[in-house]
Amino acid sequence: MSKKIILIIIAIIILGGADYFIYQSKTEIENPEETERVALTPKNCAYIIEGKNITLEDGYSEEEIAPGSASKVITRYFGNEASKDFNGDGLSDIAFVLTQESGGSGTFYYIAVALGDFNGCKGTNAVFLGDRVAPQTTEIQDGKIIVNYADRKTDEAMTVLPSIGVTRQFVLEGMTLKDVTPEEARKEQSCLISGGTVKASFCCLSVSDFPNLCLIGACGCSLENSHQVKTCDCGEGKCFDGNKCIAAQ
Repeated sequence: MSKKIILIIIAIIILGGADYFIYQSKTEIENPEETERVALTPKNCAYIIEGKNITLEDGYSEEEIAPGSASKVITRYFGNEASKDFNGDGLSDIAFVLTQESGGSGTFYYIAVALGDFNGCKGTNAVFLGDRVAPQTTEIQDGKIIVNYADRKTDEAMTVLPSIGVTRQFVLEGMTLKDVTPEEARKEQSCLISGGTVKASFCCLSVSDFPNLCLIGACGCSLENSHQVKTCDCGEGKCFDGNKCIAAQ
């Protein structure tokens, strides 16, 4: 093969490589979303909290309660993150806990989700967990967000350390975060928080877990017409009305 032919082949290869480089560079400029994604961080995102849009910057937001007011609504990133692609778009999403204070003694805890986006982040609504609770873990199970935290009994002062374990489940529907705690779990938590204790009792066959014991007859059937269910023992002078312990009438 002559030197002239070899030089022509080398020139063709070089020109082809240059054309590909120019094409690739142009594609990346015209379609940046195909080649670069902004890192997801829940600390820089907007959320809906108690019906208001709140934008966190580096995990912090401060707004006046009213124009000219010295009192501020302060929202902070707390943490306890759990990551998963909740909406199936191929991008990671992060469930996490945040807090909000509004000038009083309360510190209100919420669960929210930061959805991954090519432009950075889209935030959901935040769901209230409690005042001055003690967050423990946030987990993902079967597409559900599981939040574990400790709370107080309803008759305990806020100075008492939270000691009642609470587990709540949430799901994401579109851009809306919803509480899906099963009814039995909700009643069990209500029993404990309102000062009762959970125990097993024989109640009528028509009765399910945590019946209304303020009504006569729920657990008064004969043994052959009874089965074992979970009940809430509220102690002397109180009864469980199906939702919480109240003073017996």
